[in-house]
Amino acid sequence: MTVNEPSTLVICNVRWHLATGAQAVHVYLDDPEDPVADALRAVSRCHVTLCDDVYWAGHRGARGRPASQMRRQSINANAAKTIADSDWLFHIDADEFIWQDTPLSDELAQVRDANTEVNLTVLERLFPQGGAQSTLFEGVFRATADLTEGNQAAAYGPFAAMMKRGQYSHGAGKGGVRTSESLRLGVHNATELRDNTWRRAARHVARSARLLHFDGLTPLHWLAKVLRYRRNPAAVQNVILQAHRAAQMDWMSARCASVKEAEAAHHALFALTPDRRARLAAFDLLCDVPFDPGAVLGTDAPDLTPAAFDADLMARTPWLRETLGGV
Repeated sequence: MTVNEPSTLVICNVRWHLATGAQAVHVYLDDPEDPVADALRAVSRCHVTLCDDVYWAGHRGARGRPASQMRRQSINANAAKTIADSDWLFHIDADEFIWQDTPLSDELAQVRDANTEVNLTVLERLFPQGGAQSTLFEGVFRATADLTEGNQAAAYGPFAAMMKRGQYSHGAGKGGVRTSESLRLGVHNATELRDNTWRRAARHVARSARLLHFDGLTPLHWLAKVLRYRRNPAAVQNVILQAHRAAQMDWMSARCASVKEAEAAHHALFALTPDRRARLAAFDLLCDVPFDPGAVLGTDAPDLTPAAFDADLMARTPWLRETLGGV
C-alpha cells in the first residue's frame, strides 16, 4: 500500500491482513512525516518505507517525486515486489480489505500458468439508509457488474453515468502477482513485456476472495477525497480521474457550499435508500458481507468509531478545516 490516510484506517488495514493470512504487509508512506510511522514499525511483519526526497532520488534521480499519485503507487508496488519474501504480492489501497470466503492461499497454489495476475473483484460499500453510522465499517456492498445501458439506468438510477461497471470508484478490482515472475504491477492491472511493449498480462479472477472497498470511510472522508482531487493541477487530474470519476467530482463540488449540503449530497450518492435497495436487488447486486475488523483484531484494533476517525482526519488535514470554514 501507498498511503496518506488517518492512522486509524492504516493500522486497521495492516492488522486485518496480517490477522487473516498475509505473511507481511509493505506500507509506503506518501507523506514521509506521517505520524503513523512509529505505530506501524511496532507491528510485527509490517515493513515501513518513508517516501522522502532521498527515496525518490534513489528511484527517479533528479526527476524526484512524481506528481501523479498513480505513478507513485505503481513505483512503490514494484519496489515492494523486489524485496518481498512471499510467493505472491497484492497491491491495494488503505481503504480496501481482502475478504476471503475460503482461503486465498489454497487458490493461489492452484494457479499454474506463468505470468498470470490474480484479480480480486471489487465490492463497494453502501451506507445505511439513514446515513448515520454506528460503526466505521457499517453497511452492505454493491457488486461489480457489466450491464447493458438500459439495465444500468434501471439498476443505478440517475447516477448511472457516474459509474463504471456499477462502481463509483473502479470496477477493475485489484491484483496480485508472483514475486518470482517478471510482471509489472500497476494500480489495477499487471503488465508483461511482449515485443518491447508492456501489455496486459493474463488474468485469473479469484473465486475464493473479493476486495471490499470503502470509498470514503465517513461522509467527511469522502468530501476530503473530492476536495483533495480538485487540489491537483488540471493535468494531473486528467491522468488520475477517469470520466465517470471526474463527473462525480464535478457533481459533488457543486454541492459543497456547506457541510450540511455536502452531507446531503453524500447521502444521495451512497445511502442504501429503499429505492436504491429495490433497484440493486432486482439485479442481484447487493452483497451482505459480515466484515467486522474489530471482532477479528480484538485489543489490537484502534478506535474504529466514526467520530474518532473524523477527528483524526481533521487533525492531519489542516487545509480541510480551513476549506470547511473552521468546523
